[in-house]
Amino acid sequence: MTPLDSALPHELVTDLHLPVARRRPSLPPSLIPLELPSESQGALLRDAIRRLRDAEATIAEQRERIEHLETLSMTDELTGLLNRRGLMDAFRRELAGAMRGGSGGVLVMVDLDGFKAINDTHGHLCGDQYLRQVAKVLKQNVRAQDVVARLGGDEFVVLLTRTAADKGEARAEALAKRFHAAACPWQRQSLPLSASFGVQPYAPHDDADKVMRQADAAMYRVKSTRKAAR
Repeated sequence: MTPLDSALPHELVTDLHLPVARRRPSLPPSLIPLELPSESQGALLRDAIRRLRDAEATIAEQRERIEHLETLSMTDELTGLLNRRGLMDAFRRELAGAMRGGSGGVLVMVDLDGFKAINDTHGHLCGDQYLRQVAKVLKQNVRAQDVVARLGGDEFVVLLTRTAADKGEARAEALAKRFHAAACPWQRQSLPLSASFGVQPYAPHDDADKVMRQADAAMYRVKSTRKAAR
């Protein structure tokens, strides 16, 4: 039985195929004459085709819905950046591609300085605006192939892909300078952006979780140095 046969009503399949096969059993299938369906058979056929098309449309809608939900599950709602899950998925795919191409990159851990004070002083609406501005500035200062994500709270990650360690570190330093030159506008005020940047090069064979821990440790060393210098 063909896929179309299984989708058609049983009585239509019987009426259209079986009697013809019995009348011309010795002829090849391609030469067996087909009778035009009767009006009732034509209605059944049209109804079956309509149901097939409806089923195809439903499957397409479900596929789009699943893809949309998958995207939402990897996206930070406030900033529109990748969340932790989306970042780790992108990072592991990047490492797999790096193993094929033989190139690594640099992971930058970004931890905001004094974000709690901004929330306490100006309120959470200001804090949300500040986080969105951080996301905007980071995205504006990297290449399209790079990855920017928000881990949660006041922690962000920038993945500088397919770049040598020395060039990646130089780009991370330039990114930090441009970041600290930016500000968040809020009710006739301009709140300077401030963060500690931890830079960790990675090679194609590295483990994603290990690189994240190393970048986090580098960021805390920078934060401690900045606090000691105040």
